[in-house]
Amino acid sequence: MGRGVEMTGCGKCVRFLMFVVNFVIWVASIAILVLGIWTVVDRPYLEQLLGSEMYMTAAYILIATGCVIFFVSFLGCFGALREVKCMLLTYFIIVLLLFIILLIGGILGYVFKDKAKITVNHAMMVAIKEYDSASDKKTAVTKAWDETQQAMKCCAIQEQEEWVKLNSEFNVNKRVPKSCCKIDSSGLMMECQRNPTDANSYTEGCFEKAVEFVEEHALIIGGVGIAVALIMVLGLILSIVLFKLIN
Repeated sequence: MGRGVEMTGCGKCVRFLMFVVNFVIWVASIAILVLGIWTVVDRPYLEQLLGSEMYMTAAYILIATGCVIFFVSFLGCFGALREVKCMLLTYFIIVLLLFIILLIGGILGYVFKDKAKITVNHAMMVAIKEYDSASDKKTAVTKAWDETQQAMKCCAIQEQEEWVKLNSEFNVNKRVPKSCCKIDSSGLMMECQRNPTDANSYTEGCFEKAVEFVEEHALIIGGVGIAVALIMVLGLILSIVLFKLIN
């Protein structure tokens, strides 16, 4: 099994540090899982309007990596306590791969943050032309727009007048989607489609709100991903040192 003899002094210190670091990594894996799931579940309708899978890909990478790290950290703790060389070697290889994957996930989060405005604006301009309120069965784009406008309390891309201009191109009377209408004090949606005003409809565009939401999430994803990856570097170093110290 490659189990060494009992160590003293420096070896015990390294073993203790290895255990502590892996416990921290285990706690971090739970945080990664929560963050990844939160990112996927929170405002999922926005994915249709983002125009890129990079943002969600980073979230899925965090979820998958968090699951693996959750179990691998136990391997590191057990290998350190029992001083099993083959476990430490296996731990090193797996954590090295996870480090690379997690670092990529973190970088993707930052990359998308930097290009969010351009990507989201272009995607929304394309998606707004695909909106179809006349159909009995909502398309994915129509549903995404309706859920986004209601949840974020906004209308169109920059201003609600964009809906009016778009409808005029198709010879439709002046109107905005029902999802642009505000909710009254009784919880009912107001009537605003043919006569939208500041009192009965949302006038602020969705673009800035969507970009702000994406940038905040991307910053968190990138920060957590890179932070945990750096912690894992310490685990890699300690596993090598402990591996060498075991006789």
